[in-house]
Amino acid sequence: MGNKQKQHDLGEKIADLFQEGITISDDVMHYIDSTFSNPSLTEFSRILSDPSNCDTEPVFELIFYPDLQMQEKIESILITKTYTKTDIESAVSYLAQKQIPVPVVFPDQRGTLSILLTDSIIRQFIIRLNLTKQMDARLVETVSRCIADESENLKIRVMLRNCRTNFSNPIIIFLCTYIKKIYPASAYFWTGFIFLLNFFDYTDSATDMYSSLMREKKTILHSIEQAKKTEQALKANNVESLMLKGISLLAINIADARKKIVLIDHICISIFGKTELYG
Repeated sequence: MGNKQKQHDLGEKIADLFQEGITISDDVMHYIDSTFSNPSLTEFSRILSDPSNCDTEPVFELIFYPDLQMQEKIESILITKTYTKTDIESAVSYLAQKQIPVPVVFPDQRGTLSILLTDSIIRQFIIRLNLTKQMDARLVETVSRCIADESENLKIRVMLRNCRTNFSNPIIIFLCTYIKKIYPASAYFWTGFIFLLNFFDYTDSATDMYSSLMREKKTILHSIEQAKKTEQALKANNVESLMLKGISLLAINIADARKKIVLIDHICISIFGKTELYG
């Protein structure tokens, strides 16, 4: 397939998404109402049309930030195609020339607003799709072989595409093993997969995965103990007096932290056949 056809296909796929419309999420709606004092549809349209209003740029970015569902629809054409920065620029130009009005739906029945796409909106949207990122062939092959459900296959590909770090060889091997062993057998698969992708953002990938996960478990257990001490201290003292005494305060959701420990144990027992007991 020639580059022009490939670029056209990408542009058409994104154009179709825009023409389907975008529903503003509850979080973005809260930001809009907080920033602009619960504007009516007419007021909000006037705000967005004001070039002197510096608060509109982040609003456009939030409204047109591609969510997971939108990315999954784009991912279907990335299974067989790869894209370069040149392809991206061609897609931006193609979409800008089409001058697409995008129906933007308010979730609270305020109505639907039509927003005309600009080069800036299109470019930011496409950049956030991470289309030029190349996934490791071993991960691609494992996902294709182990996850037959199309929706879940696309979902996991998008999650991998969105990762900020480039995976080291130990992480790639570990993720392939995780998918092979845990996807068909555990209800914890998606929770564990999200945890691992976040974990790999800051873990030392030069070390073995079991040791890294056990260190994380120790760190969480230590945080729980510190949070318990903070709770006890706050029963007898106010925050200001504790800070004046130089006592460090740690507030975490202890229940969520314990769930992470259970998850780490489940992952390690499933993959390595063991875990460590601390405390």
